[in-house]
Amino acid sequence: MANNWNEVWQERGQKPLHFDPWLKRVLPLLPPGRLLDIACGRGRNALPMAERGYAVTALDASSQGLSQLVDEARRRSLVIATLQQDLEQTPQLPRAAFDVVLQFFYLQRSLFDALRGAVRPGGLVVARTFSRAGNFAGGPGNPDYVLEVGELLTVFGGWEILLHEEGLDEAERGGGLAGIVARKPQSAAERDPLCA
Repeated sequence: MANNWNEVWQERGQKPLHFDPWLKRVLPLLPPGRLLDIACGRGRNALPMAERGYAVTALDASSQGLSQLVDEARRRSLVIATLQQDLEQTPQLPRAAFDVVLQFFYLQRSLFDALRGAVRPGGLVVARTFSRAGNFAGGPGNPDYVLEVGELLTVFGGWEILLHEEGLDEAERGGGLAGIVARKPQSAAERDPLCA
């Protein structure tokens, strides 16, 4: 899998990086702090988030994507930690380590538990990817990479949903989209130190 993405990023290496417009729109909802960008590719979201003061860890299976990200971060005088990991082989993430976790256009259902666990209490997951919601033709041919209608709400059941949208936009290559900004609940002890 990583080799396929190495080829993709090698081919796209000279193309401009575009900060995801949906992420840009939801920025006011996000707390400051440590941020994990899952399946970061060449860093189209990791780089602008680092420019906004986040302590970014960028994770991807592709050494080529991460290499391009590191080069661009250096060019912009940014410090970004990188982690090369094939999540399909090792679906694990650091526990309770991040204030914000981004997952854009990457869907791996076996990672959902680790994704929720990587967020600190009170932190946010910001996710957006292909969905069956909306009446748009195209999108990924493999149903494993497409959310069912309402699936994100189920994945983040019990969390505070700050924003959830489905089927309002068409992806660049076709298909509907779903996105969520969800806050992990604080434990009782963290809300009230007297309860500890």
